[in-house]
Amino acid sequence: MAEQFELREREIFRIFEKIKKFSKIVLVGGYALNAYTEFPRFSVDCDLVVQDGNNTLNILTILKKEKFKTIEEQESFVRLERRIDNSKVGIDLLIGKIIDRLSGIVFEFSDIFQESKIMELVAKSNPELKTNFRVASPEVLFLMKFASLRKQDIRDIFMLSSHKLNKSKIKNLIKKHFSDTLFNARKEELKKLMMSKGFTNSLQGVYGKLPEEFVEKNKRLVMTFVNF
Repeated sequence: MAEQFELREREIFRIFEKIKKFSKIVLVGGYALNAYTEFPRFSVDCDLVVQDGNNTLNILTILKKEKFKTIEEQESFVRLERRIDNSKVGIDLLIGKIIDRLSGIVFEFSDIFQESKIMELVAKSNPELKTNFRVASPEVLFLMKFASLRKQDIRDIFMLSSHKLNKSKIKNLIKKHFSDTLFNARKEELKKLMMSKGFTNSLQGVYGKLPEEFVEKNKRLVMTFVNF
């Protein structure tokens, strides 16, 4: 698995170098999380939100030159894949917005872009592999994960809490995007699942044995960001 992750990560970083000249594109998803978390987030796909169709066409032109093939295409979404040896590298282009299918919340490109910045990305599999790319803020990533709240999302929120998150910014983003009913439901679900014994086991299944003090500290931190 580690070898496949390194192969995919190397290919994704190579693509970053090819497309980073386009200013209206932001990295989200697992590779964005890796910019903020200590432990590596093994991700099969690279998720990019793009301003509009024109920017998407320019990026698609480059990706197709790099032997990526379109697997799925919708009005606001294009998925491309390329096989390298026995690994599959996937890139998802989210055009103009991100729509969370579970909550129905829409994250507009303009809001994501406003809360993003160009960062130095360092590959988790090989620290010598680096590039600069625009990445969504950790608060926006927290918000997206909080909207979906699948098992992987809860683990991601847990790991993000180690980063110095801006609580006031998270609060304002939640108030902007969430109804009171949805927010309260998500908060209770987060607390219930994260405090369960099964959650700690799921963490260890992904990241290996974690120090108990680290686990308990991060659990407390997560809840501080949604208690208001």
